Amino acid sequence: MSCCASARWGTSSISSSSGTGATHRCARSDRDRPADQMNPASGPVPASNIEIRFERGTSMPGRAWCASDPRALIAIVHGLGEHSGRYAALAGDLVRARFTVVALDLPGHGEARGPRGDIPSWTRVRDQIVPLLFTASRGLPGQPLKLPHVLLGHGMGGVMALDYALAHPREILAVVAVAPSLMSVRPKSWKLALAMVGRVVAPSAGFPHGIDEGGMSRDPEVLALRKSDRRVHGRISPRLLFAFEEARRRVMREARQLKVPALLLHGAADRVVDPHGSLEFCGAAPHDLCRLLTYRDASHEIYNDPGREQAVRDLVGWLDAVLVV
Repeated sequence: MSCCASARWGTSSISSSSGTGATHRCARSDRDRPADQMNPASGPVPASNIEIRFERGTSMPGRAWCASDPRALIAIVHGLGEHSGRYAALAGDLVRARFTVVALDLPGHGEARGPRGDIPSWTRVRDQIVPLLFTASRGLPGQPLKLPHVLLGHGMGGVMALDYALAHPREILAVVAVAPSLMSVRPKSWKLALAMVGRVVAPSAGFPHGIDEGGMSRDPEVLALRKSDRRVHGRISPRLLFAFEEARRRVMREARQLKVPALLLHGAADRVVDPHGSLEFCGAAPHDLCRLLTYRDASHEIYNDPGREQAVRDLVGWLDAVLVV
């Protein structure tokens, strides 16, 4: 049974002494189209809307997909320019394998407030907002108070997930990075110059990030839905650009300090993010903790790509093994 299947329309909330917490409601409004309309591969698992409250007057929207008798909680950090609703298909697969899944829209993304493509503080998101995801399912019907935590990130979110795992290894059971943006792609000279000036005079002002949208998936329907999704944007702020690059360098530099099981998955045909970054990270990390799986013809969004079923089986099988250990 999913959380929405038994929850009535309305809200319920939990708060910590600092005023942070989560509010839950089932999706019925136009604000949140059913996630299966955002992704052609989506399953029938419904989502609950959640609001992650962070400091006074600040909240970030997200979604929860709840499993019956869940074995672990998987928190998803989305990639640059997208939002939590695009993970409905993967969440459905994980729910059927008895994992509860939560995801939020990062600042400047999806339905979250802020200039498009701007995250005011990378470390604040990593150290203070990501941990709130691990409590986001509390209060939803049938969800236990304590579950093992697995952090999963895609693209930029994959870098965030690995950065969190290196900084806070005791807080999670394992980390999964899907097509993590670990290899630097130097911006065009004019964009770099613009970003350097903007970093001083307008750090939150977004400019086109230049990502190859056509390289996201080999599925034309996925590309069409992504293009028509008003929650998807193509911008990045100077502040985020430089914070992202700093985090990427830090993760690569500290790879050998990895202390939790890590799974990296990457499409060998990824035109958006060079898969060699994942190879270098796993080559530097402890070999008994880090595993890299590559998929010969897969594009950037492995779980929205033809042949995704094998990647799902690999992920669930790896999670099964981690939970047994």
